[in-house]
Amino acid sequence: MLRLGLTGGIGAGKSTVAATLTELGAVVIDADRIAREVVEPGTEGLAEVVAAFGEDVLDADGALDRPALGRIVFGDDAKRQKLNGILHPRIGARTAEMVADAEDDAVVVHDIPLLVENGMGAAFALVLVVDAPVDVRVRRLVETRDMTAEDARARMAAQADDDARRAAADVWLENAGVAGALREQVERVWHERLVPFAENVEYGTAVALPTEVVAPAADREVTGRRLAARVAVAGGDGIRRVEHVGPGAVPGLPAPDVVELLVEADRPGRDLAEALAVAGFPAVGPGRHASADPGRPARLLVLDGKDRKQAKQAKAVVQARDRATADARRVAADPAAVRAEVALP
Repeated sequence: MLRLGLTGGIGAGKSTVAATLTELGAVVIDADRIAREVVEPGTEGLAEVVAAFGEDVLDADGALDRPALGRIVFGDDAKRQKLNGILHPRIGARTAEMVADAEDDAVVVHDIPLLVENGMGAAFALVLVVDAPVDVRVRRLVETRDMTAEDARARMAAQADDDARRAAADVWLENAGVAGALREQVERVWHERLVPFAENVEYGTAVALPTEVVAPAADREVTGRRLAARVAVAGGDGIRRVEHVGPGAVPGLPAPDVVELLVEADRPGRDLAEALAVAGFPAVGPGRHASADPGRPARLLVLDGKDRKQAKQAKAVVQARDRATADARRVAADPAAVRAEVALP
């Protein structure tokens, strides 16, 4: 099973992406829909919300009056946390049920409007972000949701900005073109990346690692941080640290387009190996994992932080990276030597 996150700012076209993925065969889990389901009339969730915030949160039909509830919790952290304590466990439980019902080889897409704002990207093997220029989004919201332009801009201002979304995105979908262009992008990503990725995860297959030395991409550092966070979440409490290392972690150093990560863990074993495989990093040898994602080659070196020799090795790898990072002049003058010095063992 491959689990993805899907997000985008209001009016960007996330619903179109979700609908297209559903047509292509993905199992789409809509977080907003679940959030509504768990507080429908007659549910324990709604009863608990009423008990916590009073009858004024109900409309004339006995359903949840969301604007009224919003006015109560807006600007009050304690009340918002209380509401989240009621909703989030129920949303999580329902989401888990839907994931469990999906086929083992499914591509499961979690449609989450506030994925970036809530820092949830690392929980997924891949994050898709759909975007469009502000003026395009404002026009759509005015025409399709009966908002004023001022209201639309205020809603957008309260969400994550483009920089935060780009940092979270493994796949960036641009929705500013002609009708049908977004669907074409989604279909291409589906066939060229998502389906092969899911198959690789199912069969424990890693993608080939490129060897050609190329100029550093502008987002290389951000990509390294994103994958490191993903590995740390997958590994759980047994992970001591995940470091972006190797030639690709040295600013300005030409290197193969591969993200290399050092994973230092407490007594890593089968459980960690299986967790990494599920997250998209199958084992390729003892203490070695690599990416199953056709769009992002990566390799991992897993070392035991409780083993003195391996802990010393982990320290040396990080120190080599840090020395190279601190000496930009040498990086520029002798890049081949620097690549050799910081290469993973």
